[in-house]
Amino acid sequence: MEDPALLFLELGGVIVLLALASRLAVRWSLSPIPLYLIAGLALGEGGVVELVTSEDFVSIGADLGVVLLLLTLGLEYTSRELFQSMKTTALTGALDFALNYAPGFITGMLLGLGIIPSLFLGGVTYISSSGVAAKLLADLEWMGNRETPMVLSLLVFEDLTMAVLLPVLGAIAIGGALSGALISVPSALVAVGVILLIAVFLDQRRRSRMS
Repeated sequence: MEDPALLFLELGGVIVLLALASRLAVRWSLSPIPLYLIAGLALGEGGVVELVTSEDFVSIGADLGVVLLLLTLGLEYTSRELFQSMKTTALTGALDFALNYAPGFITGMLLGLGIIPSLFLGGVTYISSSGVAAKLLADLEWMGNRETPMVLSLLVFEDLTMAVLLPVLGAIAIGGALSGALISVPSALVAVGVILLIAVFLDQRRRSRMS
């Protein structure tokens, strides 16, 4: 077991570093996210100072942070707004997929990586980090802008698309049964759809009670 004193000292140093990075970002009227990334590179393996005792704690905290950040993203919508935005974003989401997936796939093929690595590379160029994007929108105080709901809808569309692609590509990459992935993907989508329908029903019931 690691010494708790060393853990708190190392973790305190990380927090102070991030606080200074945030202060600089505010001073320069920037989002602190790029500075956080630079700090992570400096503290990571092969960086200036490598984390020894607090690495596990930071990893767990990062997982919790992503969950809470996505929760904050969900709080920006009511269930009805999310359901309607997904319907209106379908065409835009398809265009987003075509324009952003194709460059990665074509580049992989031109580099001679093969079909499977190129399929994954297309996913890399297509997907956006919804958590980071939402944090950036909040830091820049753009949540109230008219275009923000469309941006958030596209981020959700991308997440759902990757939920379909990743099991299929993973099954292909490891040589597993593609039929198993094709069965699990619709099951996951049906589960998500049922949850959204329940949320819409509860929202309608709440509205009827208030009226």
